[in-house]
Amino acid sequence: MKKILTKNGFNQKDIVSFGNMFLLANGRYGYRGTLEEFDKTDMVGLNVLGLYDRYQDKWRESINLPNPLHYIPCFNGKEYKIDENNYINHHLKLDIFKATLSRYSEYDNLIISSKRFLSSVNKNLLVHRYILKAKEDGQYKIFFNVDTDIYEINGPHFRKKELKYDNGFFIFTGKTNEGKIVKTYTKYVSNETIIINKNQCYVSKRLQKGHEICVFTYSYIALGDEDAVNEINNAIVTGFEELEMEHSLNFEKKWETARVEIDDEEAQFELDYSLYHLLILEDKESYHSIPARGLSGQTYKGAVFWDTEAFILPFFTLSNPSFARNLLMYRINTLKGAKKKARSFNYQGAFYAWESQDDGTEQCSKYNVTDPITNEPLRTYFDEKQIHISADIVIAFDRYINFTGDYSILLDGGINVIYECVKFYISRATFRNNQYHFDDVMGPDEYHDGVNDNAFTNYSIYQSMNILIKYYQYTNTIKNPISLKKIKKFKDLIYLPKPNKKGIIEQFDGYFKMKDIHPEEVKNMRKNDKEYLGFIASKTKTIKQADVISLLVMLPELGFDKYFKANYDYYLPYTEHGSSLSSSMYSIMASKIDDNDVSYRLFRKSSGIDLGTDQKMYAGGIYIGGTHPASNAGAYLSVIFGFLGMRLNDDKISFDIHLPKQIKNIKFKFYLKGRLYRAYIKDDTLVYEEDDNL
Repeated sequence: MKKILTKNGFNQKDIVSFGNMFLLANGRYGYRGTLEEFDKTDMVGLNVLGLYDRYQDKWRESINLPNPLHYIPCFNGKEYKIDENNYINHHLKLDIFKATLSRYSEYDNLIISSKRFLSSVNKNLLVHRYILKAKEDGQYKIFFNVDTDIYEINGPHFRKKELKYDNGFFIFTGKTNEGKIVKTYTKYVSNETIIINKNQCYVSKRLQKGHEICVFTYSYIALGDEDAVNEINNAIVTGFEELEMEHSLNFEKKWETARVEIDDEEAQFELDYSLYHLLILEDKESYHSIPARGLSGQTYKGAVFWDTEAFILPFFTLSNPSFARNLLMYRINTLKGAKKKARSFNYQGAFYAWESQDDGTEQCSKYNVTDPITNEPLRTYFDEKQIHISADIVIAFDRYINFTGDYSILLDGGINVIYECVKFYISRATFRNNQYHFDDVMGPDEYHDGVNDNAFTNYSIYQSMNILIKYYQYTNTIKNPISLKKIKKFKDLIYLPKPNKKGIIEQFDGYFKMKDIHPEEVKNMRKNDKEYLGFIASKTKTIKQADVISLLVMLPELGFDKYFKANYDYYLPYTEHGSSLSSSMYSIMASKIDDNDVSYRLFRKSSGIDLGTDQKMYAGGIYIGGTHPASNAGAYLSVIFGFLGMRLNDDKISFDIHLPKQIKNIKFKFYLKGRLYRAYIKDDTLVYEEDDNL
């Protein structure tokens, strides 16, 4: 079983991709997979979950902290910073089952090896070991410091920052533009004497060939009143090896209920790697949610999108339902922000933010892309017209309750979320021709905005009404709720586009009349390879991502099974897959209609998305790089809901197996109604039985 991602050699152009690829995180902080000698120009980032700041009139975004792992080795006065020509051997190794990153770099005169991890036990602790080994006799030196020159997309975020040395500790104190105080405490420990010169440290010694200098970094991030000094001193007493073992054993436990075993070695590693990028985002003590780019940086402002509820939540519901509950509590805790957004558009109820941060207020800019030629900002409407976000959240609550049986979340505020979302849609609808319509919207396909009656949107709203009706008894905690009779009447009058004679559901009113142009033709119409495709595709049938197909996959209870193939065959050629969310939806649908070659190919596209170096990095002139946790989760969904066809009906689990030829067997575990089950294929049938190890 392959457990380690290894990349040999160094290429300057891969620095950003490798920063994402070798990311470490513990659900609270993320440290990009950059090398010790790198600085902010190489996008070194120690990213914080749930801590945001706005500088002047720029986008509000998550915060990066100073880098305590800034090291530069020297031999006879010469500094060594890796480039494409100066090394003999170089590799990075990420152990995805232990969440540790190792580095090895050999030069003419010295060898550097290091290891780091963000503790999964003590979530505020970053631990690092750096070893310089002499290849010949000479004078060796290691410079190291806390680098306060921070990489930021829309900063600077610290209007005041101070780094001082006090009794063995480097203490950084930063005050953000919004007045939040952040402190980090860092202590360096070495087998040699550490010389302190202002805020720069170094170890210097004449070494014989084969001898080493070792420096340890213990860094503690304090956002509150933690006793960081005591925490670090205790960590030092425990020691690097023991801390690493505690962390690794704790992280390995996460795999017990998360891992899916398939008998396809290459695909297995890609799937494991995808699950790694989900497990490093888990923090059972946090009631924040998972940003669209995880903890890989400030892209998309560190904001939470519908990705979490639609793609990531199902994975945690099946593998770690207590953390899934935390993700939903985030929506409960940010209901006030959603209601504020609805009022800003003169609607009632809760219109959840397209880009949500700590308090749930909308952070989506009205100018999300730029013209790559003129660099002028271009108007977009993601925040105003993607109204399906509230229904996605309602549906997520229902899915969670169905699988877990945890009705208590309704009493903890879930029913308020469901009710206020339905209330929003009632106020948002337009009544004409004796039906309720939803005009001027944008579905999952972001290349077409301002459309009327997007099928995904209308059906999702319809289903959110059904869900409120289902849990209506819990509205007794709500003051003067809308009557059940009125909700039922409204629901029954929602316009729902039906399949035409060919069985195809029109994506939105007028879609069939759009220009019949396919994705490759649209791409060829660009004047610049960074040009935002949406402005070109908006008058064509080319769509960014699965839209009607997402509807059919996400709402199987609608009973459109007999129309699956017609819609799949029609929409697939028009889908550009410009979003990482698209492949898994088509993979699942391909499984359902036995197009198993495509299902497998798109599963691999989802699972391998963060393993390449040619990821989509720009939308217009805006950097959008980073990890893709929703696509990582999509790989899991492709296996469980695609290859295995898992479905929950009336509290009963069923499976409809459609395996690609590359896979003969699948094993996994899942929670259902508080019980843990193990499942495996036997005689072409999926068998599941209660796991005694719960």
